[in-house]
Amino acid sequence: MNRIISFLIIFSINTSWGQQYKDSILPCPLIEFSLALQSANGDFSDDFGLNSNIGFSIGWRNSKNQILGVNYNFIHSQNVKNTSVINHLMNSQGWIINQNGAENLYVLYHRGGLLSLDLGKIINTAKPNVNSGLFIKSGIGIMYYKIRIENQDNLVPQLTKKYLKYYDRLTFGFLLKQYFGYQYMSTNKLVNFNIGIEFIEGFNRGMRDYQIDLMGPYRDQRIDIYMGIRAGWIFPILRKEPDEFYYN
Repeated sequence: MNRIISFLIIFSINTSWGQQYKDSILPCPLIEFSLALQSANGDFSDDFGLNSNIGFSIGWRNSKNQILGVNYNFIHSQNVKNTSVINHLMNSQGWIINQNGAENLYVLYHRGGLLSLDLGKIINTAKPNVNSGLFIKSGIGIMYYKIRIENQDNLVPQLTKKYLKYYDRLTFGFLLKQYFGYQYMSTNKLVNFNIGIEFIEGFNRGMRDYQIDLMGPYRDQRIDIYMGIRAGWIFPILRKEPDEFYYN
């Protein structure tokens, strides 16, 4: 009997909490992890292909269903089209010869990051859950990226760590971001996610005084565009309601 009473009390508390969350917009901090798959457009398309990036953000949702947050995305990909940075190191068969006179494996990576301040709003056009709905977001921030070169066993003297900056095409600039999607926040607080289409425009500039293949500086002005799909998992930090029932 005691167990039955305890179960009924807990069930009634959870049910009332779920109903409260369903019917009202509760201000709270939000933590989100996301994954995006993006195509390279604009000047990007000459140097890179499809990439993926991992995102982390922390923000605040107010009582108007507006979300303000800081977001960081780490870019990683092996789809590098611009091999001109190391063409002068290759033989006629397309291999790089190492210090032992043997053919050496190498890999080019697209590496970078995006840091932005984002403002979004959840538009709920059809109840019952006012915390879910269309999600529109825009942001402003900075981006950087480069070509990372790795060679097997580090046996190519020209590609040792101290020389890599003369090949990497380091680029830096400011970005604008737009996002259109859907956000779902469950009443039991366990399933919370969003998914949508994201556009990022970077207004960038080369940052190196000297690149070996160019035999001069890399200061190109660029407009780099990402287009893709982003999905995120959200962890709302909600204040626990005080118990209204006590049982000994």
